[in-house]
Amino acid sequence: MPHSHQQAQRWLDLVMAQAFAERDLLAARLAVGAITSICSCGCHGFEFAVPNNPEIKPMSAGAGMFCEMAFSSNLSEEVAILLFTDARGYFAGADVTYGPANIGPMPDGIEVNELKGIWHSRPAPES
Repeated sequence: MPHSHQQAQRWLDLVMAQAFAERDLLAARLAVGAITSICSCGCHGFEFAVPNNPEIKPMSAGAGMFCEMAFSSNLSEEVAILLFTDARGYFAGADVTYGPANIGPMPDGIEVNELKGIWHSRPAPES
């Protein structure tokens, strides 16, 4: 399935439709930032930039994977969305993959069915 800024936004909309503790933290960053680039390898990953702003609190303590969400699909494999933060702890983008360990490009006609789980890598820093 071809990747685009619109498709990246649809993946973000899917993430934001889920109930998770840090949803409001992520929403605040999405409101001020923008998708800056999309991956062309076949996955549906993208980078996201949040401007420096002392009023924006970090989502985590430093760079790395913040959390992973796995969804069942209408095809044989799951879709995983891995959210990442930059060195400031701000949302920096996502890897959106098909199957375990990103077994191949995102297939045409894939539809997400239901959330199977959310796993957090690092807690948000104390405010």
